[in-house]
Amino acid sequence: MGNNNSIPEFDGLYHSAFIYLSAACPVNFEFLNYTIITSQCKGPLYLPGRCCGAFKDFACPYADVLNDLTNDCASIMFSYINLYGKYPPGLFANECKDGKLGLACPALPPSELANDQNGSCKQNWLQLWELKNLVYIINCCYRMASFLAVSPLPMERNLLLTTSTRTPDAISSLRMCHSFQEVKQLHAQFVVSGLLGYNPLCARRLLEAYATMSQIYYAVSIFERMPSPDVFVYNTMIRGLTMGKFLHDSLLLYKEFLFGYLVPDNYTYTFVLKACSHLKAPFEGKQVHCQIIKAGIVPDTYIHSSLIHMYANSGSIHDAERVLGEFSEENTLAKNAMISGYLTEGRVDKARRMFDNMTARDAASWSALIAGYTKNGMHTEALALFPDMMVSQILPNEAALVSLLSSCGQLGTLHQGRWVHGYIDKTRVLMSTKLTTALIDMYAKCGSIECGYGLFQKMAWRDVVTWGVMISAFAVYGHASKCFQLFDEMLADGIRPNEVIFVAILSACSHAGCVEEGRQYFSQMEHGFGIKPSIEHYGCMVDLLGRAGLLADAEELILSMPEQPNSIIWGSLLSACRTHNDLRRGTWAFENLMELEPTSGDRYKLAGLMFANAGEKEEAARMRKMIHEKEMETTCGSSFIEVEGAVHEFTAGDRRHGANVGGGAKGPTGGLGKYLMHPPTRGGETKSQKTSINQDVYVVVLVYI
Repeated sequence: MGNNNSIPEFDGLYHSAFIYLSAACPVNFEFLNYTIITSQCKGPLYLPGRCCGAFKDFACPYADVLNDLTNDCASIMFSYINLYGKYPPGLFANECKDGKLGLACPALPPSELANDQNGSCKQNWLQLWELKNLVYIINCCYRMASFLAVSPLPMERNLLLTTSTRTPDAISSLRMCHSFQEVKQLHAQFVVSGLLGYNPLCARRLLEAYATMSQIYYAVSIFERMPSPDVFVYNTMIRGLTMGKFLHDSLLLYKEFLFGYLVPDNYTYTFVLKACSHLKAPFEGKQVHCQIIKAGIVPDTYIHSSLIHMYANSGSIHDAERVLGEFSEENTLAKNAMISGYLTEGRVDKARRMFDNMTARDAASWSALIAGYTKNGMHTEALALFPDMMVSQILPNEAALVSLLSSCGQLGTLHQGRWVHGYIDKTRVLMSTKLTTALIDMYAKCGSIECGYGLFQKMAWRDVVTWGVMISAFAVYGHASKCFQLFDEMLADGIRPNEVIFVAILSACSHAGCVEEGRQYFSQMEHGFGIKPSIEHYGCMVDLLGRAGLLADAEELILSMPEQPNSIIWGSLLSACRTHNDLRRGTWAFENLMELEPTSGDRYKLAGLMFANAGEKEEAARMRKMIHEKEMETTCGSSFIEVEGAVHEFTAGDRRHGANVGGGAKGPTGGLGKYLMHPPTRGGETKSQKTSINQDVYVVVLVYI
């Protein structure tokens, strides 16, 4: 770092050449917590000491990139500071200007340098100890914090803690950690050194690190020990609870926040509205909206976008449109939220019209449409949008790439998925945990679990979703022992399993016939981890017991359920009864199914097979007659395979002619081939070919011509 602590001016605040440069910033400033500044630097006085101190507290961890004139980090950072703080032009330029070389965080403040004329050796020793500490921190990923136990602070530790007003290097290093293990090791260091109990900033940064990584139990333990949490601390905790899917707790904490006579800021409203959106709680969301109106907040890009998301996800699309109408000019972010809302409600045509009519589209606009198509099962259309996005010269963001990989996985198009992976590597997109997890899921669903597991093993840090995807993949492939191994590794890595993990584990037990292991995991879920079994877990257990022929145990489990069994559970029991010729329990399951799905041809078909296997030919014939008379539809078995970029569908008993996979002339890839690393050699049009196989099965092949 340099010896001055000013940053080149941008957009009326600082004079800079940044505006003429186009290099991407390696730091994502969009989602940082600007409450660090806005909670301290407030009008109308804008006290210089507090404003500059808060500014440096926020910016110093990123000084290297902010001082680099080859990127646009400073311009991006100040645009967000201005967005959230609504500061007067030139505030930081006038009050915080110290030199021309950019932001610097000096090793010692001027007050310490002046008071240490006779103690330079002591101070140098302390700096040397901290430098040693910093080297340890940088390499803490593979070391234990016990190092500090054999390298304690000297007698001068109190001098360091009481006289220094700067942020200790150990605390600043929290923002450089990329894994839960690294943060825990720093946490251990803070406890051993006494920093956690002495420096208030230490607890704040540690809380922020745990909340960002959705390690809520650790975050709560820090939060509960903070004597007087301010707006920043509450915002961090509310955000962490929302990200960790503790949504009710997030709203309860917001209620506690209001009772503490603290004033919410833009961050508070945004995080709380996200919790209401995920909960689909329009009543609570409207209360927050009333508080926003009462506070006199004018249409704000982030707050009102969150309002649109909340109303749309809660089914109040008309209210979402009214919020959008409050903007006097076109707001891209608000329209992106509205597009997502339309797609959430399944209003694809409205979303597409709004997208086509937008004068300014960004990566989030394309991402919203691609993600919406994917969620609505329109995987072909989602992949077809990608070439159009490339033509518009807008690079896809992480959300768009995750949605594209999801579509590739659903369609089983391994070739396209590999191309997206190649694009990620070629353009050096940051391989975040979420993106890597999407790649693993795509490879597993496309039949290449080895590639997915290879990526999984290379990951430096895995969250509970990553573990769930990998365990679920091996469960589908019937590798129960591998699922058990991964479950143990996950616990050893400090990750608590969630409901999805146990669904995957129980499913693996079911496919492998591991009855005792399944019983143990089912019991461990509730008594060991406090997870109440849901209808999905009961369904897995009924399937496990039914496959093993333990139909009496399955019946007993169904009768003991705290909620009414659904059609999946009754269907599992009926299927097991058909396999093991248990006509009494099968009839009982079928009668309950008819109350839930009276027009399901598949259920009648399964019951007919059960009666036929049991020798009840008259009942079997009656089932077939009812299917015919009521014109019920039954599902035929089908499968897709991809050979050299062509998708083949095999359907049992299909004698229709002229069928077309993917619903369009371009097939599942939607013309994506011309943008692939291995493009088709002859055009991009397709044709259908129909081939008879054993006079019963037909295949529709989409090929390039």
